[in-house]
Amino acid sequence: MLINCDLHSHSGYAGGVGQISLDNLEVAMQKKGIDVFGTGDCLHPEWREFLKGNLVEREDGLFSKKGNDARFMLQTEVIFTAAVGAGRKSVHTVLLFPSFDSVERTCKILEGMGVKNTIGRPFIKCADRVDVSNKLSKILDIDDKIEAIPAHVMTPQGVYGSSNPIDKMKHFYGSATERISAVETGLSADPEILSLIPELDDFSLISNSDAHSAALNRMGREFTTVEVGSVSYGNVIDAIRKNRIARTAEFNPTEGRFFLTGHRAKKKGHGDAYCVFSPKHTPKGNKCPICGKKLTVGVLERALQLKDVQGGTREFGELSPSTKDFVRMVPLVEVIAYSLGVVSVVSAKVVALYDKVVDVFGNEAQIWFEKDEVIRKKLASAEVSEIVIDNIIKVKNGDFSFSPAGFDGTYGKLVVGAKEDVFNVNIISGQGTGQKRLF
Repeated sequence: MLINCDLHSHSGYAGGVGQISLDNLEVAMQKKGIDVFGTGDCLHPEWREFLKGNLVEREDGLFSKKGNDARFMLQTEVIFTAAVGAGRKSVHTVLLFPSFDSVERTCKILEGMGVKNTIGRPFIKCADRVDVSNKLSKILDIDDKIEAIPAHVMTPQGVYGSSNPIDKMKHFYGSATERISAVETGLSADPEILSLIPELDDFSLISNSDAHSAALNRMGREFTTVEVGSVSYGNVIDAIRKNRIARTAEFNPTEGRFFLTGHRAKKKGHGDAYCVFSPKHTPKGNKCPICGKKLTVGVLERALQLKDVQGGTREFGELSPSTKDFVRMVPLVEVIAYSLGVVSVVSAKVVALYDKVVDVFGNEAQIWFEKDEVIRKKLASAEVSEIVIDNIIKVKNGDFSFSPAGFDGTYGKLVVGAKEDVFNVNIISGQGTGQKRLF
């Protein structure tokens, strides 16, 4: 049995959004084709009590609202922070729990560590990597089914990120690295990029949306399909630990907010000016030509740095032998908005057409694995316009780009039918040279 899992999200207590309705999440899960969804922020006192009052256990470690079929997994993201080199490094880490009892016991452990559990992502302050290892191990020792997964590993907040960079995972997690089975690719990376990093050959690669809402361009923008005998927490965790990953559906990394190196507009000293560079064009000393400060190093450049320091031999485009099938997606609602010439993905016109398209296939996920001729035939029969059908098929086949690609916290801008070589981007304040599309 194949099930689609999106196991990293947030409640309103993580900031950035208002309170989230379980009803809205369930509707979005059905539309997106997500079978199991992470609750987000399950350690937060108020969200935890809300979940306990509204969810009932259905199978081993999975929960749902009474009378509903949508499955939720208890999940949070925590931030371990520790001294690294001359500064401190903060690393986001996803934790998955098999029961409310294990959640409650974790809260007591954190309380004993002096952690202020008042925000969605609690900070676990550590002295060094030995302390990180000890504190993470204390959590994992609560229940052998608790899973720790380094989150969005290549972004500045990830373990390999450019913020106080390290060369190996053990340089942050210490000996607890041996208890980590999987890493999360993140929105700005995918298996092709992570195949550049030799030590990741020994880890399962999973993908999650990191959604802060039930919006159709957020939930399910990444997910992991696992093969299980039946739907249960234990079976999902076992599949992750043993790399029984059938496939991952990846947010196209060039759309991700940290794919290339640069500085966004409106940054201090920038005004409306911005700059963005592929690795070979990054200015000497990583110095911004506009404000003079250090540029935010992108995921692509950082992966190439790690390839060199770890002695990697694979070139870009060569996949690790442990890599599973994957597909790059663009949220369908974004493709529809682009096709209609509408800026807002939540406009009534866009959502109505989205619902019409999804009704044809049952859910959005199914579209990305369907044959082109089937997509065209079914959508034409449903009287969906030719331009929308063409753009869906073009995006499915990679005939699009994000120009410029995402950088320094800015999402890439979709252009269907255009090409951009992400290894040859050299833009200062919008004046660029030699842009072709590689992906």
